[in-house]
Amino acid sequence: MTDLVDAPVWNPFDPEFLLDPYPVYARLREEDPVHRTPIGTLIVSRYNDVHRVLRDTESSVQRFETNVDLPEHMLRLRQRSLERAPSILGLDPPDHTRLRGLVQRTFTPRAVGRMREQTTAIVDDLLDDLAGRDEIDLISDYAFVIPFAVIHSMLGLPDTDMAMVRGWSHALTQTLEPYLSPEQVDAAMDGGEHMDAYLRDAVAQKRRNQADDLLTQLVEVEEAGDRMTEDELLSMVSLLFVAGHETTVNLIGNGTHALLDHPDQLALVRNDPAVDDSVVDELLRWDSPVQTSGRRLLHDAVISGVEVADGEMVLTALGSANRDQRFWGDTAGTLDVTRADAARHVSFGSGVHHCLGAALARMEGEIAVTRLVRRFPGLALSGEPTFNARIILRGRESLPVSLGTPA
Repeated sequence: MTDLVDAPVWNPFDPEFLLDPYPVYARLREEDPVHRTPIGTLIVSRYNDVHRVLRDTESSVQRFETNVDLPEHMLRLRQRSLERAPSILGLDPPDHTRLRGLVQRTFTPRAVGRMREQTTAIVDDLLDDLAGRDEIDLISDYAFVIPFAVIHSMLGLPDTDMAMVRGWSHALTQTLEPYLSPEQVDAAMDGGEHMDAYLRDAVAQKRRNQADDLLTQLVEVEEAGDRMTEDELLSMVSLLFVAGHETTVNLIGNGTHALLDHPDQLALVRNDPAVDDSVVDELLRWDSPVQTSGRRLLHDAVISGVEVADGEMVLTALGSANRDQRFWGDTAGTLDVTRADAARHVSFGSGVHHCLGAALARMEGEIAVTRLVRRFPGLALSGEPTFNARIILRGRESLPVSLGTPA
């Protein structure tokens, strides 16, 4: 039996864990695969357990009330969420099914494919702008710019508003985390007020002047079928900015860092376009931008021999499942951009809540990473990366690189 003093602990507040959670995940998979966390919830770390919980039809994504009071400074965020139409991220069927059905046709692989040329142009223009510089911060100068420009363009919003809206979106992204500082709450509340007002005006303009863009499509769905209220529409569009932006930033940053740490894989991506179909899924598997996803089980269950009571919250360690040798075999701990089954990762979740924007994220990540390393064959780290101190979203806060001579 493992000595309790030396037992593995999932502690997202541990700075060493934030830097590299994967050694802890490996121990949890071996020694305590259904782990009771310091905050009382369970977390599962093996692929099959994660997959099972995510696909459990008798579960809920809605957060449940605990006996732990929220800090006073966070009560304003709770009140704001109660006054707004709930995000699709926090809805169960049938409400989730209804809203997802309204918007999912706009994010099909075919629909996203139509954005490929425009995304490539956005990336190439940015690379042209960066070509005259010796060093950049890959996060703020590159990864942070691309996904926002893409979604902004898809929605048909004015380019002149982009920097302003990006600032509000970045502040709101903090609300995906369970714990915020008073300063983060202030920024999120301010960003939310400005974002809501801006989007209401944008929706009104699209009603008056329809165009061939995503926002017009969403407005038409809302009006034609009288099925999406204005508040639901605003919540959906806001989510596209908040959830769709930060996760793709992390995909580009985490993925590029992984390649720089694995020169053999970097050379493959740089020299062999045949890996384009698999590279993004392998980078997502290797270092997932979303590390955990929670479900509240609505029935008694036994997971890996552990009894789980009806009503318990179970966190799924997506990053751990993506490296589980029981599923991936002996190469689970190896970065391999040619991996044939890399798309079976759970970084986009699974089941009815599988990420709505998965096809868009794959397309953006593939173009951003491959065109970067091929445009700058001498790309290299020029300093120590820093990491964001977050529980759910894992990414680099900064990633200093030297570009070298462009090809």
